[in-house]
Amino acid sequence: MRTSFLIGICAAAFAAAPAIAADLPVKAPPAPPPVMFSWTGFYIGLNAGGKWATFDHEVTGPATTVSFTGDTRSSWIAGGQLGYNWQSGAWVFGVEGDIDAQNFSRSRVVGTAVGPFIPGDFFTAESKWQASLRGRIGYAAWDRSLLYVTGGAAWTNIRGTVGLVGIGTFTGDRTITGGTVGVGYEYAFTRNVSLGIEGRWTFYGDRTFTTPGVLAGAAVTDKVSLDTAEVMGKLNFRFW
Repeated sequence: MRTSFLIGICAAAFAAAPAIAADLPVKAPPAPPPVMFSWTGFYIGLNAGGKWATFDHEVTGPATTVSFTGDTRSSWIAGGQLGYNWQSGAWVFGVEGDIDAQNFSRSRVVGTAVGPFIPGDFFTAESKWQASLRGRIGYAAWDRSLLYVTGGAAWTNIRGTVGLVGIGTFTGDRTITGGTVGVGYEYAFTRNVSLGIEGRWTFYGDRTFTTPGVLAGAAVTDKVSLDTAEVMGKLNFRFW
């Protein structure tokens, strides 16, 4: 009888085991690791900010040179950009092109006769747009935050005007090439939208505008030197 009793207890235990196991808490599987943000991909965006230009003029007539130096002008700047980034680890490499409208104008008027130049003669330089094509190297130290340096080629237009009292006004318009370098910071609020700030310095060197031989039978040359600095906010829309 003892044997039959023990066999009955064991059978009951085995029968109850599945029900007991069903009541035990089930351990959840481990959560997947978080997906790191990637800067890789194309983007297009808008920008706006402020810009400061330093104009130097050197006007040369018959046996006379007049210099106007250290004149700074400011302007708004607004436009758009298009680019591509490729990320490897925390490093981000990219290329970006932009084009912007601006409104610089600087004019100097002769107040006292200097050689062949008389009061009322004027010399003007202005610029209405700029563009650039640059490389970018960045470091994504905090996942969605990107610090970068940038540099490349820049283009702008300069319209130079020489006005000579009693003779006429002479204008030349040129697109010139220079270099640009800068630094920036960008933060991605979502996978597709980022906001940043960028500062750049651009140098264009000297360009000379020449009138016909209208002043005492000789030409008048107006050499313009242009350097600019800018700070702009940038809104980018990313797509893959």
